[in-house]
Amino acid sequence: MIRALDVIWIRDETIRPPGPKMVVCVEPSLGLFFRINTAPKWQHAVALARTPHHEFLKWDSYLECGEPLELDEYVVDESLRDRGVIGTIDRALVREIVAAIQKARTISPADKERLKAALGVDTDRT
Repeated sequence: MIRALDVIWIRDETIRPPGPKMVVCVEPSLGLFFRINTAPKWQHAVALARTPHHEFLKWDSYLECGEPLELDEYVVDESLRDRGVIGTIDRALVREIVAAIQKARTISPADKERLKAALGVDTDRT
């Protein structure tokens, strides 16, 4: 079972060239994930320092908080069977992630509320 902020590897066919990519679960029941990138070239990037909390990263990276990927159960289950959860994003970054989500024009207001709730943020107080 995957939880919010868990990190897994997937084969991402939507990147160029297609290949393995680390993604972070942001809403488990809907299968919504954000990509981890090595550069902040996508909108609403949140910095992920490799140390001390993200030792699974090879170097400092960025969480792409623009538009979530919707992964089906098969893709997630295959990843969990193959490599399992490789790490977890530090909870200290949740407020920054939620702030980035709030700025994203491609995420509907209803999905923003679902993401905040899944990340454990009181949707009446942010």
